[in-house]
Amino acid sequence: MGFESKFRIKKIDEERYPYMIAENFEDMQTLFIDLLLLAVLSAVVIFPALGQNRHWSSHEIRHAEIVREMVESGDYLVPRLLGEVYHDKPPVMHAIAAGLTWITGAPSMLITRLPSAVAGIIGVLAVYGIGLLFFARRFALVAAIVLLAMPGYSIVARHARPDMILCASILCSCLCIGLAMRERRYAWQTCYLVLGGLCAGLGVITKGPYGILVPAFFAFFTPFRREDLTRPRFNWASFALGLLTALAIWAVPAYLRDGGQYLHGVLTQRDLDVSMGGDEKSMLYYVFYYVLYWLIFAFPYSLLLPFTIRNLRRNGYSAPLAIAGAIFTVISCLPQKRPHYLVPLYPFFALGIAVPLVQYYRTGRLARYAMQILVPLSLIAIPLYFVAIQPFTEPYKNSQMFFAEKVFRVVEPKSQIYCLSDEEELAWVGQRYEGIRRLNGNDPSLVCQTLQNADAGSYLVIREKDYAALLKYAKDIPGELVLSHNADHHKKMMLFRLNKRTFETP
Repeated sequence: MGFESKFRIKKIDEERYPYMIAENFEDMQTLFIDLLLLAVLSAVVIFPALGQNRHWSSHEIRHAEIVREMVESGDYLVPRLLGEVYHDKPPVMHAIAAGLTWITGAPSMLITRLPSAVAGIIGVLAVYGIGLLFFARRFALVAAIVLLAMPGYSIVARHARPDMILCASILCSCLCIGLAMRERRYAWQTCYLVLGGLCAGLGVITKGPYGILVPAFFAFFTPFRREDLTRPRFNWASFALGLLTALAIWAVPAYLRDGGQYLHGVLTQRDLDVSMGGDEKSMLYYVFYYVLYWLIFAFPYSLLLPFTIRNLRRNGYSAPLAIAGAIFTVISCLPQKRPHYLVPLYPFFALGIAVPLVQYYRTGRLARYAMQILVPLSLIAIPLYFVAIQPFTEPYKNSQMFFAEKVFRVVEPKSQIYCLSDEEELAWVGQRYEGIRRLNGNDPSLVCQTLQNADAGSYLVIREKDYAALLKYAKDIPGELVLSHNADHHKKMMLFRLNKRTFETP
């Protein structure tokens, strides 16, 4: 099958939709060069200072400790944190990072972040492929580069979190669905749909229903006003087969392992309960929550939204922007609000904004300035910050890491450490979870009871605000203060050495 047959657009009004006239390739050389250049550029943006320990993003160290314990136990199927089964996220990212850790022989933040970084590169390449389905080659290239230059995308690709693997899975699934829509031969269409289902299944395993929701939006919105893209009528069973196969590869062994207890915990976890909200906020807060984060993390391209909307009114319809709007609407309706929920939106926004940038490059001053100034500067800004700016703004290692190292310098070997905070950091820095016990800070009376029964010579790690709350149930901690450390402006950490004296109630 010739490559040009996959990227030929038929019966398009060239005067009204000049950006939708795809360029035919005579061979694979141009495609290979484009993909290679995009991969190298992505690596230059994402990889510099990837292993830095100056700043850990939210829950990064948690995933790093899960990876370390996975390698230690040899169990790559069920993730554990501090020795207990971790239900919040299936082990897609963790298993990959654990395999790399086993090969290198030692855990590190660089290895833990590497799966996300590689997934970020794959996502950029997939956007280029989707761009070829929608537009001409130059539009696809601009869309991929704009996506890479968005802080909300490239910075998440530097974090040890599963969000970027989810995003890459979604984009690969959408690319396969698009190829299936263009393909007229049944056998090839079936192959594309099966592969698309496998990718969507990987996304579902990684972070739940999001993995199938975005491909569904893609299949619905893409064919409008496109005679070259046709939804398969009777072949969606192939997609379902791929989806179920991906789920079964993980779910069947997990079920056989413990009779379904782990799977039940995953399916009933808190994050999948859409009826549960966060803190009580005003309605105005919920309306503008994602608008604010989108403006920040899509900057400077979010400033071009009015320009993009004006072009949309001229052309009448944009499938990428329709998909981005659908994603935005769904996540805005969910009670849980998380900035990283926006990550799958950025690729489609990049595809939508590439159209006016290229189409009006010669005639529009704004498009020309954006291409000549905004795109290069935003590409340079991300690696420049982590290599040249962050070492000056955060010259020392992560404060949580620093405190954990201080703790292990003063505690006796193999001593019991009770924690109301930073237990994951202690396990990661100490390279052990035995003897590190997490306490439930929501029940101070239970904490007091546990500490009353603690052996003499045990330790307690506690935040200052938790210490103040604990004193409402007891006059003081039965032990001596060993360390006091200001982790940041809002968090003071304390280490107590416990003795056998019991709590005195107020």
